[in-house]
Amino acid sequence: MKQEKKKIVDTEEKNEKDKEEKDTDTKTETTDDLNVYSIDYDDSKLNQGETKYPLSSPVHFHLIIGRVKSGKSVLLNNLYLSKRFFGDDFKVKILISSTAYNDAINKYMLEDFDYVFSEYTSELLDEILHMIENDEGEGRFLLLLDDIIDSSVMKRGGTAKIDGLISRYRHIGNGDVEGKLTIAMATQYFKSISVIARNNATAYYIMGMLPEMELAKISESLSYFGGSSKAFLDIFYRSKKEAYDFLYLSVEHLEARRNHTELLWKQGDNMYKSAEQLKAETEIKDNINI
Repeated sequence: MKQEKKKIVDTEEKNEKDKEEKDTDTKTETTDDLNVYSIDYDDSKLNQGETKYPLSSPVHFHLIIGRVKSGKSVLLNNLYLSKRFFGDDFKVKILISSTAYNDAINKYMLEDFDYVFSEYTSELLDEILHMIENDEGEGRFLLLLDDIIDSSVMKRGGTAKIDGLISRYRHIGNGDVEGKLTIAMATQYFKSISVIARNNATAYYIMGMLPEMELAKISESLSYFGGSSKAFLDIFYRSKKEAYDFLYLSVEHLEARRNHTELLWKQGDNMYKSAEQLKAETEIKDNINI
């Protein structure tokens, strides 16, 4: 009986000691190690595709901004029909455009795209989403929205339905895999783009020249390219050397380019500069332009 009692006491002392050691380890971990570590996860289900640097990954949300005759349609034909870009990355291609059958430049899109609609409705968007979520395998869908957010239908009904789709497009899948939807949206006016759409863009394409007031809004919203509104405007004007030049702003890579090829700015260019240095450089550029 005494021996059994001793065992119980020993066990209780051991448990108490283990608890103290565990508490000490936890305390050490939480107070001494404040590093943030990466998380291991199975990325095979994300279905993002192979990188196409300096282009976006195949699963992306592109915003194309430009007035009529600025080159938007030519860019879209290249991006989503040519094998040099994303021509072979989609199982199904869907175009919604009020001018789909009226613009001669859409000829090749009409031949290549699987579905073409000349009018947007929220019911149509629901049908497309249902089709994607019930599609087996990893095949991706491209949804190209051409000037629909400037349409009277969109102005009456609002952008809530599309915004909801944009906010979760990366995760849309069939239960086995995500990344089954890519969206490209072309518009004439930056002001028509919702905050949700702006915050989820993988890349911006700014086509042609724009009015001063429109550029002011864009430079304020996208000033993280360059570090300030003035620096952004400098990047914009440097991208416009020839007719139909466009400014490509990759949020994914944090780079600004003229026509995909000429690098104008990249993350880190002003990361280690003080506020005084940036201000001085801006003043120098202003004096040169006087």
